[in-house]
Amino acid sequence: MSDKLPNGNDKFVIQLMIGKKEFPITIRRDEEEVYRKAAKQINEKLNRYEQAYPNLEPERYTSVVMLDLAVRNLLISKEHDQTPYDDLAERLTQEIDELLGQR
Repeated sequence: MSDKLPNGNDKFVIQLMIGKKEFPITIRRDEEEVYRKAAKQINEKLNRYEQAYPNLEPERYTSVVMLDLAVRNLLISKEHDQTPYDDLAERLTQEIDELLGQR
């Protein structure tokens, strides 16, 4: 299941089943839940595409899942983009500095 590494740090190896293959992954202990949830999400998407589009090569399913997750990641990043707020704060700070400097 999991093995602590011999150097005594807080990393260990977990086995993740992604698709039909098992992967040993070395992670920090506090990341285990995220990795397991990610593997589950990937497997759910793979299963959906395999059911919706039977008889394709496994690489096609994997490619579509990667594209799907990348697009979702970019959309989430865009939703959480702080750049407009940072720009506005910078402009307001400059205006305040200018006003204070004129007094």
